[in-house]
Amino acid sequence: MQNPLTEEIRAAGKACLDELDRLDIAALTQFAERTLAATGLPPSFGEDLAAQALAVYVRGVESDQADGRRPRLEDLKNKQSSLNWLRGVIASLIEAMSRKRQYRAQHQPWEETLGVAQTEPTPAQGAELRDMQRALFGRLRERSPRMHQPTIDAWEAVFPASDQVPDVKGRRKYVHMVRKLARQVVVELGGIR
Repeated sequence: MQNPLTEEIRAAGKACLDELDRLDIAALTQFAERTLAATGLPPSFGEDLAAQALAVYVRGVESDQADGRRPRLEDLKNKQSSLNWLRGVIASLIEAMSRKRQYRAQHQPWEETLGVAQTEPTPAQGAELRDMQRALFGRLRERSPRMHQPTIDAWEAVFPASDQVPDVKGRRKYVHMVRKLARQVVVELGGIR
């Protein structure tokens, strides 16, 4: 239910609107750009969203026919509370944008010819990878308890094709422990090039 527009709301809204300066509008625009970027939307819409939020604010305090949001009297008690209300409007507009198909990130299909992973390693690179694999899994087997051996074996079987440690028999804790130990071993081996 929307708050009725009273003369008190109208006067407080106009007073707060008169207090806003260019720096406040710039701060609202920056807030919109940061929020857009954080949600994966193009930040170039920031200025438009700040303007839309101000338009909603003006309609809410000037017209009884306002559709959507209208600030309450407590949202108009000072400049800071008005800016908080405007940031809430911007956040709502961004959330609505994120649901619209035209603003969502478009999935680009992977082109096989562009993938670095599609190139065959040179014989030297292949030999280096096999040496690294032997050293990594050899040290993992030496240092890990016997209960982790099935997880290490399953990982070694898919290692060249995947960096994911398989979950053997629903033992997620083992996956975590093997990964942790593998990080230590890789550091000891001089990192992955």
